[in-house]
Order: sequence, then structure tokens, then C-alpha cells
Amino acid sequence: MTLICGALSLLQAAEQKFESREAEIADALKKNGPIFVDWPKPDLVLVFSGEMDGYLEPCGCAGLENQKGGLKRRHTFLKKLKADGWPVVALDMGGQIRRFGSQADIKYRFAMKALTMLDYQAVGLGIKELQLDAGNLAYVIANFEEGTNPIVSANVDIFNPDAGLSSRFRIVKVGEIKIGVTAVLGKVHRAALQNASDIVWTDPAEALQKVLPELQAANCDLLILLVHANPEEAKALAKQFPQFQFVATTGGAEEPPHRLTPIEGSSTNGSPTQFIEAGHKGMYLTVVGLYDDPQQPMRLQRVPLDHRFENSEAMQELLIEYQEELKTMGLSGLGLTGNKHSVDSFVGSEACADCHTEATEIFEETPHSHATQTLIDLEPSRHYDPECLSCHVTGWNPQEFFPYASGYMGLEKTPHLTDNGCENCHGPGASHVAAENGDVDADDAELERLRAALRLKIVENEGNRDGQEIKTAVVVKMCLDCHDLDNSPEFDFQEYWKDVEHHGKD
Repeated sequence: MTLICGALSLLQAAEQKFESREAEIADALKKNGPIFVDWPKPDLVLVFSGEMDGYLEPCGCAGLENQKGGLKRRHTFLKKLKADGWPVVALDMGGQIRRFGSQADIKYRFAMKALTMLDYQAVGLGIKELQLDAGNLAYVIANFEEGTNPIVSANVDIFNPDAGLSSRFRIVKVGEIKIGVTAVLGKVHRAALQNASDIVWTDPAEALQKVLPELQAANCDLLILLVHANPEEAKALAKQFPQFQFVATTGGAEEPPHRLTPIEGSSTNGSPTQFIEAGHKGMYLTVVGLYDDPQQPMRLQRVPLDHRFENSEAMQELLIEYQEELKTMGLSGLGLTGNKHSVDSFVGSEACADCHTEATEIFEETPHSHATQTLIDLEPSRHYDPECLSCHVTGWNPQEFFPYASGYMGLEKTPHLTDNGCENCHGPGASHVAAENGDVDADDAELERLRAALRLKIVENEGNRDGQEIKTAVVVKMCLDCHDLDNSPEFDFQEYWKDVEHHGKD
């Protein structure tokens, strides 16, 4: 996700300045609509989330007023519901991270700390967290303060069932309403755990057959099943176990439905199970209000976590703590020592400037030339965060978040590789520079071969959104490594290229 083909950066696309807080809220309402229109105060409020996918906060170049999600906004929203006297039960289907490695271990720990601070009553286990190092995962779960562990799973155990790291179900009491909640990891993810010898997985249906009688024996008024799988498997479980009034799942559409969705064939006492989806990346919460009203016993609201919600100071402090831990660990401590590039080594943009002066002048006027500084200027700074660095420095793999051996390794160690330099587009240029400078013997044919290897050929109508075959557009594909839908939803190569266009040597 390197910003190598666009004209926007975090600095340039910073938050829009509104005349007042009221104007900011009005902008959010205009873009994403009002919420809870004509809702009376519910007797019970269920808040569903899942598949945060590592997005502790929104990421990208579009400006926060155009982004949704983040724990800071989620916390503010939940506090507002409680301040209004709404009895809230927050539930999550799992999927807090989307990658592996040391940073993912740290991120999961902070994500779970956040969810406990947000008073989540039940949190399922997602497939990505179960593929973390089992010892690190167990450490996170075992170190919850007494009585605050929200992890629930009917069919997954870490190490063995006797380890007691999670509950098979939880009973939550709100006033006089007793709610039974359990969670399962679906069969769709079974294959991904085949090499995870420390994870004990049981067929979801088999596990639910054992848990359901215990939930029923507790005389719960409401039964809820959280599924980390996909809509198809979740609906099948709902039909097999119609005793659950709500079945919520991950693996669905990016935006969750905005209305109640009854599951056909799941009826108990004439009332079908209601189907809930989470959406992706924590951009939305699905809120269900329950009422003692035969005419309209429940209502659903899809809540976009946009800029109508102010940032929570508590979550901001937590995110600062997260970034400070990444800083303390350093890249080597996170296991990022550099992978050898398959083609060549990186030398930095200054090595290009002597010959390519006009191209350099154009580059220096673009946000690419100060991409690293944008991370430094954020609060908290992100220039120790590999997931941010990969699109803001030279010599990293932008989609896998690791440095190449000759790539950027820190402001002090490799200052010549800050920003989104020439080589992020054209490829590492050490051999080309050495040949041109006469540091190695190279005949005319070799010089031309090295030059040709770094030339980018833009095809006719490159990157046009209207139906171009992307396989023929090599340059725009590189741009999309960073200017993807997450980070740059409005990216249009035809428009962005105008601001960075340059050609050859002077």
C-alpha cells in the first residue's frame, strides 16, 4: 500500500476543518444518515460487532471525515447509549486481527484490552487470533482481571478443555432479563487449524448440543449464538438450533444489513431467529433494541462509526500506549530484519537526483516526498508502526508489511530511504546507479538493459475505472498496493497521475 502513484497523503488529506462541532455532525448526517429515528427507549439494547481485522482506528488517505470505524468512536457511542439510560449488552463475534507475527500478538492484546474497557460481555475467538502463537494467545486471555474475561467458545479450547481459558457460555443479567450467550468457530475454518496442535476444535453442532441444555436450564429469557464463519453456515446452525432468538455471524458483506433479517425455517414458538451480520473492519455496529411491545418487539439500527462521534480520550491513551510499545520493540524486536529483494538493492532517491533533475523537482512537489513526515506528525506518531511504514517509506513490501534487507530500517539508520521514493515504483536501482557512475564495468548493452528494467510503460488509458483490463495496467496495479479501497477509496489513476507525471532523464 505504498503511496507511489497518487497525489494525496495523510497530511494533505487531513481532517476537514469544520466551523463548529455542529457543522461536523451535520456533515456526518448528510453523508451517512441519522440513527435511531423515532426510537423510544428500549428495554434492552444488543450491540453486535466483529471482524475488526486489526483496524483499531481508521486507516488511509481519504481524511477521517470520510472514514468509518475505530475504537475511539466506538467507545464514545457506547458511552452515549449508557448515558442516555439504555441498558446495553455488547457482543463480538471475534476477528480482532488479520495478520500474524509479533505485531499481531501485540495488537490482539490491545484489542482485547479495549473491548474489556468498552464493557463487552462476550467475545468470540476468530480464526486469525487462533493462528497466533498459542502461548501468547493464552497469555492475553489468562491475564484478564478477575471477572472480566469475556472470551466465549463452545467448540474451541486453547491447549485443552481443562485449561479454563474461556467459558463455553456466559449468562448476562440486565435488570430482570437473563441472556444466555455462546459462540462457535465454524467448520469453514477447520482446515486453517490443522497445523495448530495447541488448539482443540470440536464440530459446532456437536458442541452446541452439549451447551444448549445448560443454557436452557439457566432459564434464560433470550439466547444468542455468535458465529465466526459465514452466513451460510450460521443460518444452517440457526435452523438446526432454533432455540436461539439471535444468530450473529462474521464473513458477510462489508456493510451489514440495515433491517431485521428473519431466518426462514428457524421458527420457535412462531418467531423466527433473527440473523445479524457484523460488516468488516469495525466500520459499523449493529444495534438491536428490544421492547415489551407485541406490535413492534424489536428494531434494528446499523450505526456508522463516523465523525458524528468524538474521539474517546481513554481509547486515545490506549492507542498511544500501543504505539509506544511498537517503538520500544523496534523493527528487529518485531522480527523485521529485512528480506532479500529478488531483483536488486535500494539506494534511495538522492542517488537518482543528479541525473533525473526534472523528475526530482516534480517528485519534491508531491506528497510522496514527505510521506514519512506525515506519520511523524500524527498523534500519536506512527513511524514505528510497520503497518503504516510500509506505505510511507522506501524499500518495503506494501501489502505484507515487511522491509527488504536494503530498505528503510529507521530514521537514524537509513535516512536516505524515508518517503515514497523513486524505487517504490521503478524498482531497486543499485545496479543501475553503480553502472551509470562507473563503479562497475558495463558496456552499452548492459547499461541499456539496466535502464530498461527501471522504465515504467503506461498503457493507453491506464487505470481507467470504466472497464479496463487490470492485467495490462502494470503501473496502476502498483499504485493499488497502497491506494486500495481501504486507504484511498476515491483513487483514480487518470486524475492522480496528472500531479506526479514525469518522463525519463533530463
